[in-house]
Amino acid sequence: MRLIELDKENFDALVTDARCPVLVEFFSPGCGPCHALAVVLEEMADACPHVRFAAMDTVRFPDVAWAFDVMAAPTTLLFEDGRRIDSVTGCVPRERIEEMLAKAGMTLERKDA
Repeated sequence: MRLIELDKENFDALVTDARCPVLVEFFSPGCGPCHALAVVLEEMADACPHVRFAAMDTVRFPDVAWAFDVMAAPTTLLFEDGRRIDSVTGCVPRERIEEMLAKAGMTLERKDA
């Protein structure tokens, strides 16, 4: 599943007003680690259908990134009930993203079992 592309017009509807947890990767288009993390997040989106996985381009929308104190790409934020509940900066291992989801009470469906 591809990450939902966020912009200024849909951010509130898809993140702030969402009724489900939302994981947002703030990325830069020319950033290799951002692309690597996006691949991991896309795989995880298939295994965790109760979480919305999205991406926000920090080059096109620096003011949105700034509003959430995003200072480097990639930065991944987890929102629940419109509030940021966790964040991590850098291309982190899948396990760190799983820890973020566990904080929101979400678990991944394992396909290898």
